[in-house]
Amino acid sequence: MRKDSLRKQLMTWLLPLYVVAAIVAATVTYYVYGNMVSVFMDNQLRLFADSHAGASGSAPTLRPLTRHNVVEKGDMFVQVWDRRHRLVATSWPELDLQRQPAQGFHDVTIGDSRWRVYTLQSPDRTVQSAQSLRFRRHLVKSQAFQVALPVLLMIPISACFLWFGMRPAVRRLELISRAAAQQDEHRLTELPAEHAPCEIRPLVLAVNTLLARLRNAFSAQRRFVQDAAHELRTPITAMSLQLENLKSRMPDSASTEQLKQLEAGLARTKRLVEQLLRLARQESPRPADPPIAIQLDGLLKSTIADFMVLADKRNIDLGYAADIDATVHANEDELRSLIHNLLDNALRYTPPGGIVDVTLHRDTGVVTIEIADNGTGIPTELLPRVFDRFFRIEGAETEGSGLGLAIAKNAADRNRIGLELINRVDGSGLIARMRFETATITPPPVAKPLVTDSEETTSAPELAAETQPPA
Repeated sequence: MRKDSLRKQLMTWLLPLYVVAAIVAATVTYYVYGNMVSVFMDNQLRLFADSHAGASGSAPTLRPLTRHNVVEKGDMFVQVWDRRHRLVATSWPELDLQRQPAQGFHDVTIGDSRWRVYTLQSPDRTVQSAQSLRFRRHLVKSQAFQVALPVLLMIPISACFLWFGMRPAVRRLELISRAAAQQDEHRLTELPAEHAPCEIRPLVLAVNTLLARLRNAFSAQRRFVQDAAHELRTPITAMSLQLENLKSRMPDSASTEQLKQLEAGLARTKRLVEQLLRLARQESPRPADPPIAIQLDGLLKSTIADFMVLADKRNIDLGYAADIDATVHANEDELRSLIHNLLDNALRYTPPGGIVDVTLHRDTGVVTIEIADNGTGIPTELLPRVFDRFFRIEGAETEGSGLGLAIAKNAADRNRIGLELINRVDGSGLIARMRFETATITPPPVAKPLVTDSEETTSAPELAAETQPPA
């Protein structure tokens, strides 16, 4: 049972209450019943002595008693003295109880036992009746225990009632918590208030109100991003066409350099718009396309082919090697977007003349794709933040929006793909590692040559495990 369990808290408060109630009941009973027993037994002692004091004859015959009768059963015994204070009769001679000098009640201690004694004096005789105080205490304690016992028995009974009686209420709370756990920012639905106990229903209704506000806020955000991105695409495309027309009419070298800077700025803006649209599509509340079987080898080859122009332009050796082929069930667009963003990130942060290697292999029994570069790497303390939106490393020379890795992480999570970025062991760059726990390995192709931007075919070098700064 968890520390913050409602059932445990109820038991923590209720069961000690029963213990306290039992102690109070036993204490009150001990004193009240003890006083009642004392009064009743004292009256019995007085009546017993009176009956023998009024008897005729000098030496009455008394029924002898045993220790068991007197000590264990609480029988009263009698002693009779004549007018000369000589003991003439006793019902239990085993106890050496002396004649008390004054009449009335007395508590007498003899050895390790205590006795309640009533002395009655008359002109002809003195009569003493006595009873064991140990028997009285035992009688009172027994009665107090009998009163406390039902309360004590309520402890395990109440524990069972609390444990099993609260199960329906706990089950209703579990339904609510399960509904809350299934929520995400793409599909916010109200929690089932009808299942909530009346004490919890105000909280559930308040949470539903908050969820409605969040749903409206997310919807407004998505609409803004989508509308802004769509509205920006048309003027950016028009400006790109106008820039191409302008370049043909500007032969001056100084103007050409400025046009190149303008062209680079437009390209960055166009890339940011495309990433915003991709992010908006990922966060759309509409159901995603169902997963399909995808051959990783073919997907990697086609994606790498799309980046060969960029790799040639930056003089980067982009290579690919595969030890295996594997089939994975995923959303094809999101998986392609994941690999696309990681490759784009690696190429942008690798210096001209560098190397980016893509490998498909099995690592500790799990199908793994690694994209390794020899760029500047990422400071270790910043690695946990690289998947945050719009996060960029200060001082990075490469322009970027900080959305590429966030989009990649979102796509990986939606398709249950493990994604991590780690610095290479030798400190010469980063590795983006994708792990496909549910992938099925297929027979390897006959040959898996290394694809580079040159015409030569070489084998890809083995990579240590690492990755890449955010885009």
